[in-house]
Amino acid sequence: MVERMDTIKSPDTNRIDEVLENYEQFIRHQVGYGDFLRHRNRYKSDVNIIKTFYKDGEILEIGSVPCHLTTILKLLGYPVIGVDLHPFRYQSIIDKFKLNIKKCDIERTHLPFSDGKFKFILFNEVIEHLRIDPLFALSEINRVLSNNGKLMLTTPNLYSIQQIVRFLIGRGFGDPVSEFTKLRRLGHMGHIREYSHTDIKRFLAANNFKIESVSYKHYYYPKTKRGMVAYILFHLFPSRFRSYQVVLAKKVGPANTLKPLF
Repeated sequence: MVERMDTIKSPDTNRIDEVLENYEQFIRHQVGYGDFLRHRNRYKSDVNIIKTFYKDGEILEIGSVPCHLTTILKLLGYPVIGVDLHPFRYQSIIDKFKLNIKKCDIERTHLPFSDGKFKFILFNEVIEHLRIDPLFALSEINRVLSNNGKLMLTTPNLYSIQQIVRFLIGRGFGDPVSEFTKLRRLGHMGHIREYSHTDIKRFLAANNFKIESVSYKHYYYPKTKRGMVAYILFHLFPSRFRSYQVVLAKKVGPANTLKPLF
């Protein structure tokens, strides 16, 4: 079934449930299945947002690995190009679905694309992993985005309920040992820093993006007591305390040209 779906030529987001189901059958026996399950609802939500704002042309996805969203978009018929620090980590998926993913260290290397090439760029669940120079990465995203092009940025919400609770009981906002260990275990940094919406707004403004919309979401509730408590809390408190922030921004002018630090 997956092979037949790969022949779709034009975007058909209405088939998202079918695509997710068939992709899950494939990924069930692959590396990354657990990650897919935790983020399955996020992928569906992201696709529905993309459907609303996408017009035409190729989509650039920054940070493609583990390639789940990249594959889902391609199976739906979207022309998508990805970049990743070490794409070979998921080479079997890249080969299976004939994904176009280029190797690029977005904090140290210019994106391998011409100015203004893309009208729509995805920067989902990436900025919290950047430990060297997120300003350079955003300046490069601005460079390859067309005038008035759209940027979709999603990232964990620093002020989510669970983060506030962690802080109040003295556990900080994350486990630095665990997050740095991921450099060796996964090939990329864990969450070096999570941001508030004000932080993200300043990052984008510094690179000549104007925010058009922001929403807050939580996608995954495990079938445990903890998951039940999370469900109750996230529905009692205002949405701004949910786990993820989803930002849609427009390029309103060129950013300052930055050079890699090293």
